[in-house]
Amino acid sequence: MAAKSSTDTKSKPNHNKGKFDSKKRKFDNSKPYPKKDSNSNSVATPSNKKRALKAERQSHRKHATTVRTAKEIWNELRIKTNTSDQNSKLATELYGLFEGKMMEVAMQHDASRMVQAVIQFGNKNERGETVRELCGVSGGAVQKEESKGHGTVNLAELCKIQYAHFVVLKMIKYCARDEDSVKLIVKSLRKQMTKLAVHSVGSRVVELLFATFPSKATAPLKLELYGPQYALFATSNPTPTDGKSKSSISPTLPTLASFIETNPDKLESTLTHLQTLLQKGLDKHLTGFAYFHSLLFDYVSIASPNDIRDFLTPALAEHSLHLISTRAGTKVVCECAAYGSVKDRKKMLKCFKGYTRSSLLHRDAYLAILRMVDVMDDTVLVNKMLLAELHQNSDPKAAASGGEEDEEEEKPSPILDLVLSDTGSKMFLLLLVSKDEEVTSSDEEKSSSKWQKYLDPYEIEVLHRNPTVTDNGESVPTSKKEDETRRQELVVYLKELLVDACVKHTEELMRSKAGSKVLIEACESFPSEELYNAVLEVCADSMENDSMDEEGGKALPILEDPVGHLTLKHLFLAEARNDSAGVDEDDTSLARMFYDKFQSNLGDIASTNRGAFVLSALIAVPSVKEDVKKTLKGHTKEITQQAKKGGKDGKKLAGCSVLLEALKKK
Repeated sequence: MAAKSSTDTKSKPNHNKGKFDSKKRKFDNSKPYPKKDSNSNSVATPSNKKRALKAERQSHRKHATTVRTAKEIWNELRIKTNTSDQNSKLATELYGLFEGKMMEVAMQHDASRMVQAVIQFGNKNERGETVRELCGVSGGAVQKEESKGHGTVNLAELCKIQYAHFVVLKMIKYCARDEDSVKLIVKSLRKQMTKLAVHSVGSRVVELLFATFPSKATAPLKLELYGPQYALFATSNPTPTDGKSKSSISPTLPTLASFIETNPDKLESTLTHLQTLLQKGLDKHLTGFAYFHSLLFDYVSIASPNDIRDFLTPALAEHSLHLISTRAGTKVVCECAAYGSVKDRKKMLKCFKGYTRSSLLHRDAYLAILRMVDVMDDTVLVNKMLLAELHQNSDPKAAASGGEEDEEEEKPSPILDLVLSDTGSKMFLLLLVSKDEEVTSSDEEKSSSKWQKYLDPYEIEVLHRNPTVTDNGESVPTSKKEDETRRQELVVYLKELLVDACVKHTEELMRSKAGSKVLIEACESFPSEELYNAVLEVCADSMENDSMDEEGGKALPILEDPVGHLTLKHLFLAEARNDSAGVDEDDTSLARMFYDKFQSNLGDIASTNRGAFVLSALIAVPSVKEDVKKTLKGHTKEITQQAKKGGKDGKKLAGCSVLLEALKKK
């Protein structure tokens, strides 16, 4: 029976096969194709019928004839070989067609790009009038009557439409220098920012708005993101105190942290509002936008360590890589790493795997790597996720080269680019210098932490020591391991790399501001005869041979180089500090090796300004102090002449004056 039923079903004719089904087909196949006209070259095919049906359907849209005419103009306008005059003329034609109809046309997916063309290629007057019309300012009663046809659509609603929001993006891009247009756009978006900031399409408009418009113009809009209680600041317009900014778009408004500081009773409501807003943004994956990073930063600036640990860190742990593209986002990641739990820190660490080198070379992201290295107790995991990448050569050609011994020796150090960079070198300095070590400046009697000498105030603030959270009313540190223990465990993984880089590229490091700092600390942490010999060979070669710099010019000897002589000077001063009582005969001394190698050249070195500064530092080393004085005793007359009367150019040499004072000291 089943077989028979199946056969009957197959043989049974389908009488509805040719009928039009509106749910499945866009055209009726039951109608016969029209015959080919003898006077026409077109043939009625299914494709042609589909196009005809599409054209008929579009003809029922509002302003269909205008849009059809505008498409022809737009096709000419988008030709790349057009001149600016041709584009301006075509844009004027488009503006004439769309004048008074901008809002309706902008909402159509196939006509929106034509309004964009008017904004992009139109003149200042046409661009301004288009902005006024889209913001609902122009047209008077006519505008109001026409607005009834499309409901209450305004600029904020336009930002949420997939195709129409590109019109707003063009407005922001090409009208940023027009103060009147900026005022209109900002005014049209007032009281809508909390919705746009967490909208999947509107967030793109918010991103470009804050990135393009002046901060004074967008300050009222940004205050709306903090909560309704900030509307007072957004609408206030105090008189400028300087009397100069009469035409300023908006006054400078207070930051969130400063407002909370003066109004502590608003803290709880602001935190609740921001948490709700941030959670919506995180659910829609808006962590790639800079304005969202800024909003997160504002939350961190007023939130307690426990709020950061309980709410923010679990939500952002797996999005850390997206945040470190901006300064504000990097600060947020650093705070989350400082106060986060062990589990959340491991998630953050996994995000950075494979991006250690690129992050250390980034202008902002390097701070996140420094913070992770600074607070993570699991040093084995840090080495596996972050530091292991540094053992691989950054140059693909060098990494793919063969394994021959000669090629192996000529390979550059894999961390050379990091050591020579201002940002990457700070990670090595952070691991080479103990946080408990203090130095006393020669000019000031106060002592300060040595590691802070290599960082600027903002970096010191971000890398604040001993972060704690409150647990049962008590402050509990977020890291259990001591700073010095963690540092010593991590520096072991990098010791071989650092020594190798310092030996292979000694001259490059000595002539680099960032590299010289790493070289000095490496020599102090890992003193060896091999390392000291590399330094002395560079000094000797630069004095004997005419080396070339990166630009192809003649390079100065190391002892006369602006950075090189300071490197050697600080190496001697570091040795003098560490061994003021004298160096044992069994220990390796750079000062002693330098004196033995250049004893016969000390007179020539003292005749140069920078060379004299180096020798004054050499005299500070107790183990060679008397020997250097004895050798320079026969050159005192020349040094005095250089200090008082100057050299060939007649300029007095300050270095010789300092050297004379050092020679007179007992």
